[in-house]
Amino acid sequence: MTVRLKDLVEQAADQDMVLVAGKGGLERPVRWVHMVENEEIAGFLEGQEIAFTTGIGLETQEDLYPLVKSAYASGASGVVVNIGPFIHQISPETVRFCDDHDFPLFKVPWSVHMAQIMHSFSLAITMSEKHSMELAAALENAIFHPDREEMYLEYLEQSGFGKDWNYCVTVFSACAEAGRGGQSSHNADLTAKYSREAESLITRKQWRVAVVHIEDRLVLVFARYTAEQVELMIREIIAAIRGRGIALERTYIGVGKVTRSARCIGKSYNQALKLERLQHLRGRVGEIALYDNSGIDKLLLAVSDRAILEDYYQDSIGPLVEYDRVNGTDLTETLRAYFQFSGSVKETAASMFVHRNTVSYKLNKIEDILGVSLSDFRTREFLSVGLQVREVLDC
Repeated sequence: MTVRLKDLVEQAADQDMVLVAGKGGLERPVRWVHMVENEEIAGFLEGQEIAFTTGIGLETQEDLYPLVKSAYASGASGVVVNIGPFIHQISPETVRFCDDHDFPLFKVPWSVHMAQIMHSFSLAITMSEKHSMELAAALENAIFHPDREEMYLEYLEQSGFGKDWNYCVTVFSACAEAGRGGQSSHNADLTAKYSREAESLITRKQWRVAVVHIEDRLVLVFARYTAEQVELMIREIIAAIRGRGIALERTYIGVGKVTRSARCIGKSYNQALKLERLQHLRGRVGEIALYDNSGIDKLLLAVSDRAILEDYYQDSIGPLVEYDRVNGTDLTETLRAYFQFSGSVKETAASMFVHRNTVSYKLNKIEDILGVSLSDFRTREFLSVGLQVREVLDC
């Protein structure tokens, strides 16, 4: 997890660090520290570091300006300049640049050893990372071992997450392109980018949200928020990801129910996971599937006895799916499209790129196989739910 620059600076209050410019950027997240002594090295930064410089690698004092610009372009969170024999003062154009871009620029006197500040920052970042890892482990225990309360409740309390708070879990998955057999795996690189942007926003906003990675999925655990607040925060995260030019391709998002306590985090996770898988099956890329707005899916996901769902499936569309499997037909997909377009043969035909007569023939075939009449409302409702049951069983 990242640390706010503002918090790091407050820890170094006794080190004579003075903010020269870029006050508007103190909420920036910081992942590490780096010594940068020339413009070229500044270009090697990976982002969200604090760059420290004594100026020993600069040919002239004027070279500080391009160094600062390069650090900013590389995504650094700020620059600390050691004022002394190599850099006597910071130029007005450097100050203007940092103010214009809300890029924090600090100065420290030569009498202060920057190694001490770097050590202080590094220690704070390391401790924050340790805390985040331990919190993530506790949340994983809450998800997979909800009955073993001794494995997570105490640590959640120690981390400032109340055991009797409400929680809501969101699951993000980024899938790679389908390989042989149509199977798709998770895109770990894309998930890492989502995680980075989510963590940065959470740090800046100081949200009560924990980040966990489970089976190459990004899992966000929101603490003490309503379902409406969670949705708004997720949309902010999505906007931040897109703002970085990262497209949400083959990305699926599920949001579980807001729980009554930490003991039910696992339930919210399982709901979010199933909704994410349903989004994948339905091809709803980048859309948020909210448990509270999931309609009949909410009822189906609440059925703990899988045998009940399997019986419904077999009684409804099971014979049709089996007919397709044996004969290589697409009657099940025809039925799905027919329901999707509210029983319009014309729109169904257009969506499937076939003639209306072809659709009519297939619908008659479906009625024969299932022994039903599609003109009956209750039959259409029964079969429509059957299609959704099939998806729930597959997720």
